[in-house]
Amino acid sequence: MRLPRLRIAHQLSLLIGATVFLAVLAVGALSVWNLRNGFSAYLALRDEEQLTRLVKLVERYAQADPTMAWLRRDREAMRELMDEFTGREGPRPPPRPPGSNPPPRRDRPPPARAPSAGNMPDRVLILDAQGERLAGHSAPPGLPRTTRAVKVDGVVVATIELAAEPRPEGMDAHFLQRQYVGLGWAALATVLTSVLAAWWVAGRWSRPLRELQQVSHEIANGRRTRRMQPKGALEIAQLMQDVNTMTTALTRLEEARRLWIAQISHELRTPLAVLRGELESIEDGARQPTPAVIASLNGEVMQLSRLVTDLHTLSVADVDGLRCEFTDGDANALLLRVVQRFESQARQQGLRLDIVDQATGALPARWDFGRMAQMISNLIANSLRYTDAPGVIQMRWHARGGQLRLSVTDSAPSVQADDLPQLFEPLFRVDRSRQRGPEHGSGLGLSIVRTIVQAHQGTVTASASPLGGLCVQVKLPLQADKAMT
Repeated sequence: MRLPRLRIAHQLSLLIGATVFLAVLAVGALSVWNLRNGFSAYLALRDEEQLTRLVKLVERYAQADPTMAWLRRDREAMRELMDEFTGREGPRPPPRPPGSNPPPRRDRPPPARAPSAGNMPDRVLILDAQGERLAGHSAPPGLPRTTRAVKVDGVVVATIELAAEPRPEGMDAHFLQRQYVGLGWAALATVLTSVLAAWWVAGRWSRPLRELQQVSHEIANGRRTRRMQPKGALEIAQLMQDVNTMTTALTRLEEARRLWIAQISHELRTPLAVLRGELESIEDGARQPTPAVIASLNGEVMQLSRLVTDLHTLSVADVDGLRCEFTDGDANALLLRVVQRFESQARQQGLRLDIVDQATGALPARWDFGRMAQMISNLIANSLRYTDAPGVIQMRWHARGGQLRLSVTDSAPSVQADDLPQLFEPLFRVDRSRQRGPEHGSGLGLSIVRTIVQAHQGTVTASASPLGGLCVQVKLPLQADKAMT
């Protein structure tokens, strides 16, 4: 049979209550045991002290009659001895010679009362030197007894046995009972207080958890507008803050997903529409499949191919990280080679591509040089596409501390400061009207730049250019760690 699951508040209340109950039970049992044993030890110590006093009292009287005949012949002698011991009568007169008449009694002032002996007179047994009973009561069989010798001038003339109390009686029993009742009430009050405290603590903890549960349910159902005020214990408050952060991230991710779908659909639709129109014109005979028309169609196909390739690159990087094949090479030679490839295109667009500062000599690096060439090409192509003619694009790079620092700076137009953090987001464009050049971009170039730079453990940032345009700065370790890709 499967037991029903309890709420965390109920579980916590039961756990705290059960823990306190077991603790109180253990402490109460230990206290009762300690009280009982301690009180028994106290009674035993008291009996020892009283037995010692009784032995001294009997020895004093035995000095006059070592045969202890005075105690054997006189039936009242034992009662008078115990009365004197307990303080109910004064000192007993010395023993009388055999056959003499008892002296007349005299009035004596009451002596100071000795410490309470309880029921001790009923537990005392006095034996002579031969072990014959002189006076007192025999202890029941099996009851512990304490024996002391009565000596006169070092000779044992009698022994006194004191039986242990079978159980506390009178004031002693009343004292123990009061202690037990007090312990019981204290235990009950502790358990009730702990149950109330557990209920309060459980409610305080469960309230923010219930709110977390409700918000999580809303997130699972696609509603991500609710934000929680962190409260409760530190860990719960941090969890609520983390859920708020997660909700914000999920909202942004959902918005980005929708934007991606819309923008990718738009990017694909434009070249497909051109291809469809050209092909329909050729089919209708309105246009002839001349080399110029074929070249136009090929350009649209290449644009589609680039877009699909870029999307695939970013998708693979997001899922499993960008795959890089690291080899040793010369970073300076790679940069010069890529820049020279774009010089002709820059002149055709009325732009000047200058290298204003560069490292001298070879720069040994361990990179994926194919990916790095793609990253540098994307940076230069982005500047060519978004720079007005006549304009200038400046390249700078140098090595410092095992790190390459590269910057690509272009002239107007510039980018709004609010748009700078989003430049490396996929499919983001500041303004399509800023686009210059015959080819329109996919909006993925700078995103691929960031992906490649991060795969080489580098950083890339964008800022306003002193020339009036955009400045992109890249910092890359010359010896990238292959294990980090």
